[in-house]
Amino acid sequence: MNPHFSKERNSLLVAGVFKQYFIKESESDYSDLYHSINIMVDRKIKSHLFLGLFVGESDKPFYGGLRTFTAGPAYGYEFIRTENISLTLGIGLGVGDFGIELPNGSPLPVMPIPIVRFNVDTSLMDFSFEFLTKPVLNVTLFSEYRLRLINSFRVNQFRDIRDLLFDTRIMYRFFSKESKMGDFAGIGLGIKNGAFGFPLAEKGKSYEVVYHCVYGMIDLSFLQIQSGYSFNGTETYDLKRKKDIGDGFYINVILAWQF
Repeated sequence: MNPHFSKERNSLLVAGVFKQYFIKESESDYSDLYHSINIMVDRKIKSHLFLGLFVGESDKPFYGGLRTFTAGPAYGYEFIRTENISLTLGIGLGVGDFGIELPNGSPLPVMPIPIVRFNVDTSLMDFSFEFLTKPVLNVTLFSEYRLRLINSFRVNQFRDIRDLLFDTRIMYRFFSKESKMGDFAGIGLGIKNGAFGFPLAEKGKSYEVVYHCVYGMIDLSFLQIQSGYSFNGTETYDLKRKKDIGDGFYINVILAWQF
């Protein structure tokens, strides 16, 4: 179930994620260490939504200037709310480098950003579309059953079809939602393409990785282990120079706790 479509009219979500990427394939004049910092505050009071967001992704996210982070507040209002449907629309004020230059050559530092949240929640399907800084679509079929098909689509940039990222998996939950154990554990098989990239603090430089993979996973809610085989991996430097990084096995371990 989409966590944003809460049955409560009042809610508070505070989330923070910090990741470090050690890149061994990087060229000699590029950093081999990158940081991803995501902080979000989501406060809902009846039909009013208040958001605060900070995303910093770079080799030096705090010291590289506007090109290395995006931040800002936002406000939304829930125009539609029924037992199964919710629609929230709003506007945010983004601070960062959005690729728009002023006459003096410096980047436009502030830009309005539309806010959209649309959710449909039924016994056969959970559907959610969200646009904060980027569009994200999630569709779970047979969401009330132990065997489910989970699909996620997002767009990181708007260049071509390769920027459409997907993750599709079949998930089997060990317990039903009505059981005393709760719906907390399961296993899954999936296929996805992914990408991550960073604008460097040094102006004009950027680094990006794109890959495909097939994987299996164990999900215990607070602990998720995913392992699989990655292929068609490429590195891109400054959106021009590409380098094949080959295929190989990988493992991801995520530990999370909800207070």
